[in-house]
Amino acid sequence: MIQLDGKVAIITGAGDARGQGAASARLMSSLGASVVLADIDGEESQARAVELRDEGRAALAVPTDVRDEGQVEALVEAALAEFGRLDILHSQAADLRILADPGDPQITEVSVDLWRTEFETIVLGTLLSCKHAIPAMLRTGGGSIICTSSISGMMGELNLTVYGAAKAAVNQLVRSVSAQFGKQGIRCNAIAPGLILSSPGLDMGQELIDQYARHCDTPGVGRPEDVAPTVAFLASDAASYISGSVVTLDGGFISHSPMAVEQRSEGRILGGQGA
Repeated sequence: MIQLDGKVAIITGAGDARGQGAASARLMSSLGASVVLADIDGEESQARAVELRDEGRAALAVPTDVRDEGQVEALVEAALAEFGRLDILHSQAADLRILADPGDPQITEVSVDLWRTEFETIVLGTLLSCKHAIPAMLRTGGGSIICTSSISGMMGELNLTVYGAAKAAVNQLVRSVSAQFGKQGIRCNAIAPGLILSSPGLDMGQELIDQYARHCDTPGVGRPEDVAPTVAFLASDAASYISGSVVTLDGGFISHSPMAVEQRSEGRILGGQGA
């Protein structure tokens, strides 16, 4: 059983009602956690907190730009002032809008501004969130950190050059936190989603969504509600022996041969006759 009664969680990037952060906040709240919703869009994070409070749940919104160390420090202080402790950090803030405008092209076309913007939000934001959450967690014996990575950080792509590099860096930060603070009771893991039908995924258009789905082992692609249970599990004591791991949530997208789609469409299963 996954239970989060009495635990306090910070979720960054939790403002978008259709996003993974909001879905994880809703589930963790339903499992008993008090949640602190952080987002650069203060109005959106406040709206999500009001929705939870209207359901009788404990929720606080704190406008936060995770690239700004002072704001991240203030976020943790606000959580402690409101709820008295911190047990869970779900660090998943990212500006995915720039993947479409101006886009994340092949490496010979990458701009320095894009590199800095993506790395400041995804990598520096994750680093600062961990940096200031860890001391608060240590005061009460430890906690769980779940960072959002991506399968783009685990494979080469024809675009998403900067995004993939940034997510690979997050994977390494996760391993470092686990190695450095695991003995003090802090577990740190990453989730690596594939295509999830949050706002950016929905904006891709049905043709690209269908193309991606053909390469999954599952019937279709994921939704934010498919991600949230894994986040909640990793946050809970049920995952007490899991740390330093990157958990893929991609419907099997990167688990099989690149030829699998053609072989399925042709009805061929190689090596099936005793070979």
